[in-house]
Amino acid sequence: MNSNKNLLTKKVLLISTGGTIAGIVAKTNIEKETIKSSNEFSELLEETKKSIRDVHSIDVILDHIPLLNEDGSECEEDSSDITPYHWKALAQLIYDQYNNFDSFIVTHGTNTMGYTSSALSFAFINLGKPILITGSQVPAGMPGSDALMNLQNALRLSAIKINDPDGGEYNIMGVLAVFGSNIITGTRVKKDTEFDYDAFKSFGAEEIGRIGRIIDINKENLIRHNSFLSKKSMVARQQEDLIIKNEFDTRIVSLTEFPGMNPEIFKTLVDKHDVKGFILRAFGAGDASKNLKPGLEFLKNREIPIIITTQAPNGNSNFQVNDPGVALKKEDLAIPAYDMSIESITTKLAWLLADKEKGDIDYRQLKEKMTTSLRGEVNKIWEIKM
Repeated sequence: MNSNKNLLTKKVLLISTGGTIAGIVAKTNIEKETIKSSNEFSELLEETKKSIRDVHSIDVILDHIPLLNEDGSECEEDSSDITPYHWKALAQLIYDQYNNFDSFIVTHGTNTMGYTSSALSFAFINLGKPILITGSQVPAGMPGSDALMNLQNALRLSAIKINDPDGGEYNIMGVLAVFGSNIITGTRVKKDTEFDYDAFKSFGAEEIGRIGRIIDINKENLIRHNSFLSKKSMVARQQEDLIIKNEFDTRIVSLTEFPGMNPEIFKTLVDKHDVKGFILRAFGAGDASKNLKPGLEFLKNREIPIIITTQAPNGNSNFQVNDPGVALKKEDLAIPAYDMSIESITTKLAWLLADKEKGDIDYRQLKEKMTTSLRGEVNKIWEIKM
């Protein structure tokens, strides 16, 4: 064990939003109390803090701030009720506290964790500190709960540096989900099951690493994850350098295509409900039927973006495989989603629409940015005809 004479201090802020981990579940005949106070969180993690102190010579100081709803009450929401207001408020709270803490842990319900992870990923341009999102399948305090393990793992990852066996160290930065044994970049977080403790998978890409008895980081994936945080700006260690853009325009409609779908639906939603963007789950590799062409032409003429993904669970919408997709690309009628998750498509589109509404980008720039990997959310696949 390392000597405790020269301890390095790490300050960690835990932000709670409710969810299963805090006992926000359907009422049963078993009384459950929510975890609210910093003392309760700190007591749960006391052994983990002691282990980090003994093994890594790092003294973790944990503080707790609950997220607030619009009416000023503490956020104790089932994550199905999390809204873009909470994304914005979370980002703002982290920004406000950025100089006071070395890392941030967000406890969150599992239903919309993927959306919040993606939203926070886009909201911060150049994070130099980690935001780790976790939750649980079973409420803390109940038999079989995974809450403590997930909290412990998030705290472990928040406090230590990753040593490269070949020499050197790597910082954990940016938005990551820590759940079960998986460490996942924020824009690839996808809930995979309601039953298993490993409830989340990395959608369309390898995870950053695995966490159990040891923390096993994929070096190449971590370097790639970190690289998106410093593409155009210096990685921010202080608030004065941190760039935040936490506005989201969710005047979006997400539709699933079916045979014979009426193309008039697009015009109706735009004219009567002021919809500013669409997501369409089409067939195959993004192969929307020619039946929808009049609706897609209407959207193009009005400069309203439509992103087309696929109904195949692990498919890739690239407009390169079948004639319907090739026609969309040739006539520039839609934006291919490639391998983006529905969570990333939705939050990224809402984030870019807010920029478009402010006049910071135009329709052409929005289309270009949707297919550009800004936080590791999209990987373009180019098929070669044989």
